[in-house]
Amino acid sequence: MARQLRIEYEGAFYHVTSRGNQKERIFWDDKDRDEFKRILKRTKERYGYLLHAYVLMDNHYHLLIETPYANLKQVMQNINTSYTVYTNRRHNRAGHLFQGRYKAFIVDKASYLLELGRYIHLNPVRTGIVKRPEDCKWSSYRGYILGRTEAIADTDDTLYSFSKRRAVAARKYQEFVHAGIKEESPLAKAVGSILGDEVFRKKVIKYLQETPDKTEIPEIKKIETRHKVEDLIKAVAKYYGIGEEELLKRRKATERQRKIAIYLCKTLSGKKNIEVGRIFGITLQAVTNALRGVEKMMEEDRELRKDLALIKKSMEN
Repeated sequence: MARQLRIEYEGAFYHVTSRGNQKERIFWDDKDRDEFKRILKRTKERYGYLLHAYVLMDNHYHLLIETPYANLKQVMQNINTSYTVYTNRRHNRAGHLFQGRYKAFIVDKASYLLELGRYIHLNPVRTGIVKRPEDCKWSSYRGYILGRTEAIADTDDTLYSFSKRRAVAARKYQEFVHAGIKEESPLAKAVGSILGDEVFRKKVIKYLQETPDKTEIPEIKKIETRHKVEDLIKAVAKYYGIGEEELLKRRKATERQRKIAIYLCKTLSGKKNIEVGRIFGITLQAVTNALRGVEKMMEEDRELRKDLALIKKSMEN
């Protein structure tokens, strides 16, 4: 079997799925699904991707992902590796959890955002797990129609397609989803790993040939503002009332602030770990350790979460 193309560019839009090895289950109970959602939330913060829809089935999952920073491989490697390590520890198992590599379709967002979201949200209904999509607690659908705060899914693009008023948009989206129960999977229209019309496919192929005119591809856009590393370091130093040079050097007195600077430089600049490491004079592994350390602290340290929010806000001014 030919190896699937891995197509990455800024603003790319994907339908991603990953299945259990030999079609075996990957989620045993609600605790497993909660952990997977926690991993999604952490990787969103770290890699800056948008998650438009998701569903967690027994032996596979579906994600609808948009990548402002052309980093799908990094995102998926972190998600699947983190969850495999967790699962092997918790269930006293060894070896591969997932069946090979994840499968990703590069998608024309303008044409298939709504259809793919509906397809994902109807998965539990089609397989007989629930009678209505709103009965499934392990998908992003409830966040769309019930108006509840959804910590993971980015719902605006989909809902704004129906109305600028959220209540109206939610009702219309619910009608749209329920009307699609007999529709075939949009992925059946894919050519290879590309889902879009002939014009879109030609543009992706042109990109793969390394001669793309990126201004002609609507999907290639900067969704989130990238910040310069020097501006981020300056903002952290100003917030904590210390010198910028103290963040760039290893000092016990400013270790916490330095880790925060590393974390923000990674999550808000779009730079890779190795590039952040060069700036702070540390190894790739040290950057990874710093990111994990801050993410772990964020779970219990309310003051840290407040600091991060205020520093980020200062960058918007």
